[in-house]
Amino acid sequence: MKSFEKEFSIKTNSRFESIDITDTVEKAIIEMGTTDGIVVVGVKHTTCSIIINEAEQGLMKDYLIWAKKLVPPDGEFNHNLIDNNGHAHIISAIIGTSRIVPIKNKKLDLGTWQRIILLEFDGPRNRSIYVKVMGE
Repeated sequence: MKSFEKEFSIKTNSRFESIDITDTVEKAIIEMGTTDGIVVVGVKHTTCSIIINEAEQGLMKDYLIWAKKLVPPDGEFNHNLIDNNGHAHIISAIIGTSRIVPIKNKKLDLGTWQRIILLEFDGPRNRSIYVKVMGE
């Protein structure tokens, strides 16, 4: 089994944002030449998350609306004494910063509507996404 890794950067434009990164991840897999295996897709930050779900525009807004309801940005957080983004750390910890996806025939083996989505909770920022592939 071989292992390959790539990293790319995404610039977010607002405090809360959802971005479909599926095509960029799949391009990285093709560049690495892996036919079959798994890929770990993660973000190297503590105030955003990676999910796999549908990228329909209404849902892309709903993910953020419900994240804010789950952990309201105007809540009381001890961390806010440092940089006013305690909510983003908590949401990220709940949702998670990485996902594992199978690779089959040089493509992500996702369901019909599944996409890989970056959820931003503390933008705008430059976010580093890593793509770690293990396979043949």
